[in-house]
Amino acid sequence: MTQVLERPAQSGIVQSVTQNMVTELTKRKFTFAEFEQMSDLEMFADQHVELLNGEITVKGMQSTRHSFKVVQLDKALTRLLGDDTPIFAQVPSVLLSPPTDFVEPDIAIRGPPFQKYATETATSADTLLVVEISDTTLHRDQTDKLEAYARNQIPEYWIYNLEDNTLEVHQKPRDSKYTLSRVLHVGEAVDVMEQSFEWWT
Repeated sequence: MTQVLERPAQSGIVQSVTQNMVTELTKRKFTFAEFEQMSDLEMFADQHVELLNGEITVKGMQSTRHSFKVVQLDKALTRLLGDDTPIFAQVPSVLLSPPTDFVEPDIAIRGPPFQKYATETATSADTLLVVEISDTTLHRDQTDKLEAYARNQIPEYWIYNLEDNTLEVHQKPRDSKYTLSRVLHVGEAVDVMEQSFEWWT
């Protein structure tokens, strides 16, 4: 289950509560600087976390199908585009457009050269395409994530809907929206970097 980090208004103690839990804690937005400080203090040790719109989310355990699809899609894109293409699976990225966010997309294709990411954290300015594999996170991926990626002018955003076995393709960002969106079904290929991609295989 996804968890949200909150803290009492009068205390510096950070507590972890589920989204569905009734709590008397006062919610507070976190800045990117505070998020970095918490990370430096190893408050997120052995956890996958994201900062989105000031809210810190602890990513829950993935389903077997979700994990398999991440690996399968990563391999398929690498076969199509070549080993030199910077394709990253579940590697953090910083979204620069205020408020600064820290996300971990399931798949991201970034601009060359590949080697630069050995020493630099990727940002939205590096990113050509992001893909989220969605089951329990579908609503968040279709709302908060979509708005953040569009606001950061990421050219293309895919949502692989595991429930419906469809691919949502969002393109041409403007402000906090994508102006061109469509849903593809099995048998309908999508173009990626000028090559036809059978995403369902």
